[in-house]
Amino acid sequence: MKAESFQDPSAPMKRALFLSLALGAVAVIMYMFFVSDYRDKLQDARARHDKERDRYDSMVRMEAALKKAGQDKDRTDPVKVVQDYQKKLLEPLLESYAMRAKSLLDPHAKAVGMTIVDYAELPTRRLPLPPNTSPVHPPKQLYARKPIRLTCTGSYARIVSFILRVEEKMPHVSIEAFSLKSQNDPDVQSATIVCEWPIKGETFDATAVKGGVKR
Repeated sequence: MKAESFQDPSAPMKRALFLSLALGAVAVIMYMFFVSDYRDKLQDARARHDKERDRYDSMVRMEAALKKAGQDKDRTDPVKVVQDYQKKLLEPLLESYAMRAKSLLDPHAKAVGMTIVDYAELPTRRLPLPPNTSPVHPPKQLYARKPIRLTCTGSYARIVSFILRVEEKMPHVSIEAFSLKSQNDPDVQSATIVCEWPIKGETFDATAVKGGVKR
């Protein structure tokens, strides 16, 4: 090919060259405005997807942990209730429930200025088993209630303050009876109070019970 053909190209060659340049420019523009933008949007979408997936996985793990915690709580709550109950049982002191009651109640009487002059044990009350107790799997330990009768002296206000204090500080103790014998001196009244504690009863013996559970 002669050099003149490049120095003075024909009109068709000019048009072809221009068309090629134009198409190249259009392709570059389309890539910049469409392909590149789509790629950026795709990357953003993937990032949002990964974030939502991590969030979902975190929620699934949290739900599983809460479910497990609930199951553990269902298992431990009854045990905790029994343990708390056992901590409140009245245990004998020197083989005497009255002595133990004295050690627990004297500080409360002293705090309100009342005097307990006598403690006396009353007959133990058995607690019946729940109606749905299984005779095949009965409780290993039975419980009972132990009434302790107190003979007190003090003003009416101090005696009432003592009862209210016991009810507040020792909610597991029941005030089963209260009587007041009026005296001439309003500051020296005589009262009888019966407090009742939960205590351990006998150990359940299934072999000693025929045809059902012990009541």
